Amino acid sequence: MGSSHSALAHDLTAAVGGDKELVAFPTNPLYEPAYVKPYNTTIPVKPAAVAYPKTTEQVSAIVKCARDAGLKVQARSGGHSYGNFCE
Repeated sequence: MGSSHSALAHDLTAAVGGDKELVAFPTNPLYEPAYVKPYNTTIPVKPAAVAYPKTTEQVSAIVKCARDAGLKVQARSGGHSYGNFCE
């Protein structure tokens, strides 16, 4: 992950107003079970980060960070999907 992870972590944390509780990264030992929560374990997924925005401005800033980093954004909902695309 190196410097690109640190730049992404910095930018995403700034996007949520500096609230570190609103964003999680793979460096967290509980990242997968606590934040990613895969439904179908036969299809591995490892998101670059999981964010919990509280405002539309935060959503917009997160999407811009992802675009700038060349990453895709996948919204999560209250359900689940076969391909682990949402919770």
